[in-house]
Amino acid sequence: MREPLSYALARKAAEAALAAARAEGARICVAVVNRSGITKMLLSDDGVGPIGIETARRKAYTAAVTGLPTSKFAAFAASPAMAVAPVHLVDAGLLAVPGGVPITVDDGEVIGAVGVGGADAETDERLASRALEGLKDLAA
Repeated sequence: MREPLSYALARKAAEAALAAARAEGARICVAVVNRSGITKMLLSDDGVGPIGIETARRKAYTAAVTGLPTSKFAAFAASPAMAVAPVHLVDAGLLAVPGGVPITVDDGEVIGAVGVGGADAETDERLASRALEGLKDLAA
């Protein structure tokens, strides 16, 4: 097992998402969490309300603890198999909407996640993925 997600990597991911959002004219909040879903970094642009902040945090948490992008988790949560155990009853912190992506290293280990809130679902997901682009040089 690797060391937990470092502050430097968390900050790099958060700043990448925020910069990408600003380039598009979007105002977002970005949260970066470690593998356990504990917040390492939270950056909120001017004008982002409390719902954007909370959804960013919960999307990051969901991606970290499930190891899935929240768009894939949302599809799973909506499946008939989950009718007997709705996600909010399994873990009230889970949020099954697009905008969260796990941070993995080259062997597939999840070391954290990024969550974006404040825009529409498609934009949030795209910007969360953009945060990962700057982290492709993670050590093995």
